[in-house]
Amino acid sequence: MQLKSPPLPAAWIGFALLSAASFASMAACVRMASIELPQSEVVFFRNFIALLILLPLMQRNHVSLKTEHFRFHLLRAGAGLTAMYLYFYAINGLPLADALLLNYTSPIFIALFAVVWLKEQWTIARRIALAISLVGLALLFRPSAHLFSLPGLLGLASGAFAGLALTTVKRLSATENPVTIVVWFALISSTISALPMLWSFQWPGHEAWGWLLAVGLFGSLGQLGLTWAYQHAPITQVSPLGYSSLLFAGLIGFFAWQEIPGIPGLAGMLCIVVAGIIVARERPTPAPQPPSGVPVILTESEGEAQKDLL
Repeated sequence: MQLKSPPLPAAWIGFALLSAASFASMAACVRMASIELPQSEVVFFRNFIALLILLPLMQRNHVSLKTEHFRFHLLRAGAGLTAMYLYFYAINGLPLADALLLNYTSPIFIALFAVVWLKEQWTIARRIALAISLVGLALLFRPSAHLFSLPGLLGLASGAFAGLALTTVKRLSATENPVTIVVWFALISSTISALPMLWSFQWPGHEAWGWLLAVGLFGSLGQLGLTWAYQHAPITQVSPLGYSSLLFAGLIGFFAWQEIPGIPGLAGMLCIVVAGIIVARERPTPAPQPPSGVPVILTESEGEAQKDLL
């Protein structure tokens, strides 16, 4: 019997970068799909495609949807879906990297919600991260900046709602199977987002179908890359590489739409990234993801290990 060779020590870096590039590409595909289709329809198909991907996984792992904390699943889905709507709106109104950056402020909000709701300690690292992030936001939202607008404010709100959603995941992970958490999210989000979608439904053309499928493909590929990276390296090492999505989004925005950030914007972006990395490295918790990405899927044994860390 031939033994399977172990992965290369740095293989997880490739997986993490693949995930980051995929999430940035997914954001670009969301923008392209929104040219022809209403945003409500793009949101629905993002959730519905995720649900179709998750159901076979649920059946294979013999996972039950039985839960004693439905109210938390409802809160997680409501916050995550709100974040998704706001994030998709920001994608269509801001440079791609800026929309992604504002959504990636979620770690700062996670730290705040964890202190207020989960009664975690207000550590020195979290205080420093908050101070740095406030400097970054001041640079990004200066009156002369394009972020000082409705899309910019809604993009920042998407980060706050994403932080609330991920904090709820931390609360649920103490008692729930990880696959159960993500299936409930996809199921509730698909159901709720179907209502506004039906109100303004427009049958996608061939090109729009292609962009919708690309959104699902890149979202799933980003999810798989992140999961593979988590399997081969500590989460505190994987988390900072998630911010390389900003680089990929910047490159896509430049070559596709000639988007060029200014010096103050780059400085603000750097502050947000540094603050996020400080929070991410403080403890081994899951890395932030765009709300449009399917949450990290763990096996049952990995889920138990995560519970011990939270």
